[in-house]
Amino acid sequence: MNNCILFLSGLDFKEKSIQVIRKTPKAYLKAGYNVYYIVARDNSIDGDYFYEREVNIEGIDILRVYYPLKRVKNRFRIRFLKKIVIKISNYLVVIILALRASKLLKKEKIDVIYGYEVIGVLAVHLLKIFRKLKNVKIVSRFQGTWFHFILQNKKYLKALVNWEHFLALYLPSDLCIMTNDGTRGDKALAAIRSKNLRNFKFWVNGVDELKISIKGKDEYREKLNIKDRFMFLTVCRLEKWKRLDRVIEVCNFLVNRYNYQNFILLIVGDGSEKPALVSLVKRYGIENYVSFEGAKIHNEIKYYLNTADIFFSTYDSSNVGNPLLEAIRTNKIIFTLNNGDTNSWIKHGINGFIYDIDENLIDNMAKDVLKVINEVSLREKIISNIKRTEKEKLWTWDERLQAEVSEVETLIDGRKDNKFS
Repeated sequence: MNNCILFLSGLDFKEKSIQVIRKTPKAYLKAGYNVYYIVARDNSIDGDYFYEREVNIEGIDILRVYYPLKRVKNRFRIRFLKKIVIKISNYLVVIILALRASKLLKKEKIDVIYGYEVIGVLAVHLLKIFRKLKNVKIVSRFQGTWFHFILQNKKYLKALVNWEHFLALYLPSDLCIMTNDGTRGDKALAAIRSKNLRNFKFWVNGVDELKISIKGKDEYREKLNIKDRFMFLTVCRLEKWKRLDRVIEVCNFLVNRYNYQNFILLIVGDGSEKPALVSLVKRYGIENYVSFEGAKIHNEIKYYLNTADIFFSTYDSSNVGNPLLEAIRTNKIIFTLNNGDTNSWIKHGINGFIYDIDENLIDNMAKDVLKVINEVSLREKIISNIKRTEKEKLWTWDERLQAEVSEVETLIDGRKDNKFS
């Protein structure tokens, strides 16, 4: 009889970003598990799904519910009130997921229950409180966490307001898996003395082969009408903390301070911050140098990555997400920030460019962009070294997910021969 795994998640599947959400249950399906997936979807304008179609996976039993209070969230413009409504909506989703899971647990023998991110983890522990998980192994799964950033900057009031994040990170599970995305989640768990540290796996995400032929690059440049311009690229959801304004500021300096105009910045992604970013581009008068491409399916993003000359990632807390890893896989010249653990991947002037956040950030980045453009030998050195980083540090998705499935199988049957430990 096949093992059965039940996922509880507040994050729905995506076509256009965060591929790990979809790849994870598919890996268990491939390994022979019966997979049940109860997921909540946030279709409000502050969520990440209003521009995404619903995705189902053949062979996986999916029950999709929806975040409540959508109309109220969409209506509120006062930030404080909106945050309160979002909190209430999130708490209600925890209860809804737990109730739906409780019904399933009465009908099906589940071997593993898998809480995906804060809301999913809390729903699992709500079931545990009401003794619904007898002989069921618990997995807590996090894509990273900004909690270390809060503690490091002594933002204790913010930590208190986000107590549910602390609780999800602290409560014990049989296995805790966190993405090593540069946000130093291992240090966050250590700082709060999390009970999850007893069986904790801190893994970077996988990245499959993405390169295309030189002919394919040329054809895509023609499609994008790039011509002979240098192509800059960012790939992310357009949210405030992703700080796309910094990249736009660099473009402004290039055009209006250094009179350099032979480039185009393509912004791939969508989200609530887009109107503010469009307004910023208009204010600087650089509409001819910035193109908002919208959200793209993941298979198309590899063409953007291969075609680009320079890749920017300027997030506030850490930049070692999948876009940066994919830029490494496609051997791009990367411009990023020295926060989180980003400096464990990028060395300034060696395999990319990485900066402290200070008053000279934008000017320093703009000057180095011009150096890269004007010095062929510098470009060749950076690309050669980022190729070495790719070979030495990246996993494929198969390697990453095989490691996880192996750990969970060890949980279920007590095997001690896990080669990925």
